[in-house]
Amino acid sequence: MRCIELLKRYQKARDGDGPSLIEAKTYRHSGHSRADPGKYRPDEEVKDWMENRDPITNYRKRLLEFNIDEEIISKIENKVKEQVEEATEISKASPIPDVKEIFTDVWADGGYKWHN
Repeated sequence: MRCIELLKRYQKARDGDGPSLIEAKTYRHSGHSRADPGKYRPDEEVKDWMENRDPITNYRKRLLEFNIDEEIISKIENKVKEQVEEATEISKASPIPDVKEIFTDVWADGGYKWHN
């Protein structure tokens, strides 16, 4: 599916015009946690995904194909890395939330009770 179509579906849902389904196929190229070496997939499979199917790498290649300057792409990547680092530090420095927060904003109306 093209990005424009995804944006239209996203906007439809955001505008309250009904639900939309966006299928995002992913691939976890490492284990479930730091303690999980993820050796249940063949090395060749992981290598193929990392070299040929990784969406971040592919998008970077696509930008270069569209003659976007490498320096601009690097600036974007560095800014995103900084934002992730900042968010990580804020999270680590923040107090642990009250367990009641688990019920907050599960649904768009802010509640958690099942809707039919």
